[in-house]
Formats: sequence, structure tokens, C-alpha cells
Amino acid sequence: MDKAALAEELSRKAPKYRVEIIEMLTEAGSGHPGGSLSAIDLISTLYHYKLRHRPEEPTWPERDRFVLSKGHGVPAQYAVMADLGYFP
Repeated sequence: MDKAALAEELSRKAPKYRVEIIEMLTEAGSGHPGGSLSAIDLISTLYHYKLRHRPEEPTWPERDRFVLSKGHGVPAQYAVMADLGYFP
């Protein structure tokens, strides 16, 4: 996929992820949306186009590891991982 197609695909996914983040935080009754909303473009780009991973085989030994030390950004990571099939 070329860069323009990648950018277009992300621009379609990003609004969906942002809605899911707000829904997660609303359901939880707590959280800080700013951290997740500001990180969603970076996290979605990493998971969709850079990291080597297999949702169907989450313990694959050759997978890349992504450590998110920004706790308030976890809903962004969850939204992307759910979209990729790690969990519903």
C-alpha cells in the first residue's frame, strides 16, 4: 500500500477510534480523554503499518513489543487492538 492510501485509510479509522475512546471512558465513568485522543494517530499507525504482530497469535515469539508508558493513553491502544482482532 502506498503512503497516500495508508493516510487515507487512517483518516477513515481515526474518527471511529476517537468515538470508541470517548465511549470507553464514558462507560468506565472516569478517565482523561486528552491522552488517548492525542495519541490515537501515532498508535494506530504503529499497529497498522509498522509493528510486526499477529492478533491471531498474540504470543508469537517474533512479534514486536509496544510499551505505552502513558497510562492515560491506554484507551487508544485498546481501540486499535480491538479493531485488529485482539479482543471484542
